[in-house]
Amino acid sequence: MNLVYGVKDRPKFGKLIVFALQQVLAILAATIAVPSIIGHDMSQSAALFGAGVGTIVYLLFTKFKSPVFLGSSFAFIGSMFAAFAGAASAQAGYAGLIIGAVCAGLVYVIIAVVVKFAGVKWIDKLMPAVVIGPTVSIIGLSLAGNAVGDLFNGKVGFITEKIVTIAGEEVAALSDHNFFVSTANQYVAIICGLITLFTVILCSVYGKKMMKLIPFIIGIVAGYIAAAIFTVIGIMTGNVSLQLIDFSAFSGMKIFAVPDFTFLTAFKGLKEITPSAYRGPQEPVHRHRQRAA
Repeated sequence: MNLVYGVKDRPKFGKLIVFALQQVLAILAATIAVPSIIGHDMSQSAALFGAGVGTIVYLLFTKFKSPVFLGSSFAFIGSMFAAFAGAASAQAGYAGLIIGAVCAGLVYVIIAVVVKFAGVKWIDKLMPAVVIGPTVSIIGLSLAGNAVGDLFNGKVGFITEKIVTIAGEEVAALSDHNFFVSTANQYVAIICGLITLFTVILCSVYGKKMMKLIPFIIGIVAGYIAAAIFTVIGIMTGNVSLQLIDFSAFSGMKIFAVPDFTFLTAFKGLKEITPSAYRGPQEPVHRHRQRAA
């Protein structure tokens, strides 16, 4: 396969913007998935902002010789869950995340210093291509289940709230434990997903020039158009099973908005990180109720 652009080639500014948009779309899901999984009102906008700033800092330190994007890491999800599970409050959990991030950063600094003086040959021996290749493949295959699971869901449905009862007393529903149940027909969702998949494949294999370079953008647009057509038909006929897209999300959308940097509350939680602040595990009784989305 011949490369359209070499490593040192620079596309025109207009094409560069389009390629950058495709890169954002490619990494967007993984970057915002971590705060979505962790919950506790973690901001997806802040995750994107932090990824962008981190990438710029990395490129400046490497003098733009290593075109790498730094995004959210799934490797720390277990530690992040533990930080909130053992904290007396969400603020203390955020503080735990900041402390953990600092410690992890120090480990990276130590490794960087070793690489600076010892070179990278020891890394090549420790992690050869035969090890790195299957590792990357395993990461992709492990995420395939999430992709298939999301494929069956639409954005129109109802929310099942988890109500916590402790010692016979009902406590307010916790927003972090809400469950969204889609009412969309699974076969309709699969059709839209297959349209997206085959559009990307056809553009990548048989596309010409720009079409071959931006298959993700074309595939996403094709899949969204298909889902929008089904949704409009569902709205006009009153068939909720055809409604995949919740257009009401566009009504409150802002072109420019300041992201909610929830990690700033970590500084307020530092004073709560004490041995006496740990309350131990609770034994709640869970019930569920439904409300329309």
